[in-house]
Amino acid sequence: MQLASQRRRAGTNPGAPSTRDRLKAAARSLFAERGIEGTTVRDILTVAGEKNGASLNYYFRSKDELIRELTVDVFRLMDDRWSARLAELDQRGGVRDIRDYVRILVISSDTSDIEEEPTTARLSEAITHHRYHLVREILKEHKLNAYDQILGRIADLMNDMPRPILRQRLLLLTRYLSSVFALYEASRASNAQPRSVQLPASADFGNLIDTAVGMLTAPVVDGNPEG
Repeated sequence: MQLASQRRRAGTNPGAPSTRDRLKAAARSLFAERGIEGTTVRDILTVAGEKNGASLNYYFRSKDELIRELTVDVFRLMDDRWSARLAELDQRGGVRDIRDYVRILVISSDTSDIEEEPTTARLSEAITHHRYHLVREILKEHKLNAYDQILGRIADLMNDMPRPILRQRLLLLTRYLSSVFALYEASRASNAQPRSVQLPASADFGNLIDTAVGMLTAPVVDGNPEG
């Protein structure tokens, strides 16, 4: 039953996308729901409706190369979203504070406005957990320019905080939002799952933004970020 549902989401209906796109859609859905290690090439082929067992290798050479392409897709999608919201913020002018930039990161993480059944947050979380070396490698080739700008502006507003502590807090912020939205997606993906993250159905993530800002601006009690 679950595989049949995933096949429908992968676009195996008449007028569906190309084989390559079906394979990517199937992989996104499976990686989001089962994780990378819990998904086999056979699973991807089945959900994509592909009877040719060699088709994945034909289009992507390997499962790892497919993961690489999906990772680049996620990075480009998210950087476009951050860039668009940053441009909107700049157009409005005025003095900006940390919350303005954190809000961009939070609101952009909810991809329900562009994905009928969002998978981006869970996919990103799965790749980060199981292919972190690949993430680091791809980031050298595909810079997240808008994301770097946002973090840079936050850092400029927090120039009184020791740099090692600030760097660690920015990393913690990134991991916090990634984990929260992966859980948020999972809780919305199936009505049978408990809502492990009680976030509103609307785009009002005010409390999440508050807690994210708090992570950055909390008083420094231990000045050694490695301690």
